[in-house]
Amino acid sequence: MNTARHVKQNSNVLLLKSPFWIAAGIGIAILVSLRMWFWTSGTILPDEAYYWMWSQHPAISYYDHPPLNAWSLWLSSKLFGWNIFGLRIVPVLTFFADLWVLWLITKLISDQPISDFIVTAILFLSTPIFLTMSMLALPDHLLILCLLLSLYFFIKFFNAHETFRRWSPLYLACIFLGFATLAKYNAVLLGVGVFAFALYNQQTRSIFKHWQSYAAFALFLLVLSPEIYWNISTKASSVTFILQDRHAGLPTDNNLDGVKGFAGGMIAFLSPFLIWPLIKTLFKSSERNNNHLPLGRAIFWASTLVFLGLSFTTDIMFHWNLVAYVGILPFLGLFFRANWLLLAHMLSGIIVAGLIAYNFSILPLRTYFSSADYFSARAFGWDETAQITEQLRDEFNVDFVAGTHYTVSSPLGFAMQDADVTDLGPQRSQYQFWFEPAEHIGQNALVVTDHANALPIELEQRFNSVEQIDVLEIKRSGYLVEKRHFYLASGFKG
Repeated sequence: MNTARHVKQNSNVLLLKSPFWIAAGIGIAILVSLRMWFWTSGTILPDEAYYWMWSQHPAISYYDHPPLNAWSLWLSSKLFGWNIFGLRIVPVLTFFADLWVLWLITKLISDQPISDFIVTAILFLSTPIFLTMSMLALPDHLLILCLLLSLYFFIKFFNAHETFRRWSPLYLACIFLGFATLAKYNAVLLGVGVFAFALYNQQTRSIFKHWQSYAAFALFLLVLSPEIYWNISTKASSVTFILQDRHAGLPTDNNLDGVKGFAGGMIAFLSPFLIWPLIKTLFKSSERNNNHLPLGRAIFWASTLVFLGLSFTTDIMFHWNLVAYVGILPFLGLFFRANWLLLAHMLSGIIVAGLIAYNFSILPLRTYFSSADYFSARAFGWDETAQITEQLRDEFNVDFVAGTHYTVSSPLGFAMQDADVTDLGPQRSQYQFWFEPAEHIGQNALVVTDHANALPIELEQRFNSVEQIDVLEIKRSGYLVEKRHFYLASGFKG
C-alpha cells in the first residue's frame, strides 16, 4: 500500500514538471497578477460602493438583496477604515478561501487530487463568470464561498450515507447553505438540487426517515431568520423585488429572445472552450471515482432549468445561474483532459482579465472607437467629482447632497466618505428606506447627475427651483470618459 502511494506521488511530481504544467503555472501567475492589479487600481464599480453604503447603515437586511455582504463590509470598515483596501480586502480573502475549499473538495472526489486541483484552480481563475464574480465586492463572492463550503459538507455527508452515524456534516452543509442564501436568494437552488439528488437515489432516500434531516433544515431556516424577519416586517419587499419588480419582461414578443440570450450568456461567460468538457461532465460516465458526480449534476440542472424556464418570460443576467456553475466546477477537472483545450481556455481567461483590468483602471476600451460605455464610464472620476461636490456644497451652503440614481449617489458618497449622500431618483432603491422626506422640507440640495441618469422631471417637481451650477468633464489619456452635472435644488417640497 505504501509503495503504491509512493509511486503515485512520484508520478504526480513528474507530471507537474512537464512543459504543459510549467505553462499552466505561468498562466496562473499572470491571472493572479491581473486580479491584484484590478483590486488595487483605485476605481470601484458603483454597485460595490452601493453595498458599502449599506454597510454604513447597519440593518437586519436590505431591499435589493440579503445582508451578508453589507455585514462583512461593515466589519471591514471598522477594521480597515473607509478606503479601497477596506472595500476590496473581503473579496481578496474569500478568493483564497475559495481555492482552499476547492482543494478540500478535490481530495474527496478525485484519485489524482494534485493534478485535478490545478485544473480546477485554472478553471476558477480563468472562467469569466468566476473571474468577475469572485473579485468584486458584490454579494456573489460570498455566495461562491458559502456554496462551496456547503457542497463540501454535503459530499462528506453523502460519503457516509450508508450508516447515517455522522450527521454533523449535514448540519454544517445546511448552515453554510443558509449563509449562502444570506448572500443571495438564488443559493436555495443548491438546496433544491441536493433535495432532488437525495430523493431520486434509492440509497440516499432513506435520510428523510431520520429526524436529523429536519433538524438540519431547521438550522438552515435559523441562519436565514434575519431575512425572513425583514420580509415579514416590510411586506415581502425584498422577495417582491427579486421575483417581480426587477423583471421588465422581454423587449420583444418573441419568447425565444430570452432563451437565446440565456444560452449566449452561458457560452460567453463560461467560454466556448469550456462547453465540450461541460457536456462530458453532465452526460458522460467517468471511470474515475464519480460517486459524487450525480450530486453536482443535480445542482447544475436544478438551477439551470429554473432560469431556462424564466428566460421565456424575462431577460436573465449572466450571473443569476452562478449556483449551477459552482455546483459542477469541482467535477469539470475529471473530464478536462485535452491539454490544448485547457491552455486555450486559460489564454482566453488571461485576455478577458487583462481587458477588464485595463477597462476599469486605465480607460474604457470603447472610448478608443466612440464614447465610453455607460457601465465602464460610471466607475471613473469620483475623486474629482467628490472634490467639486464638496466645494459647491460649502459655497452654496446646501443642506444635503443627492444623486439621481444609486449608481451616482453610492460612488459619490464613498468618495466623499459621507454616508448621508442620498438618491432622489425615481427608481426605488435602498436609499428610500433611509431618507425621510419630512425631515428635509424647505431645505436646499446639491444634485449630481451623469449622462445616463440626467435630471428627471419627477425630481425637479420636488423642489421650488432647480438650476445647473457646474459641469465636470472626466478625462483619461486625453479622452472624454464621462460628464457630470451639478444642480442647485432649492426649497425641497417632500
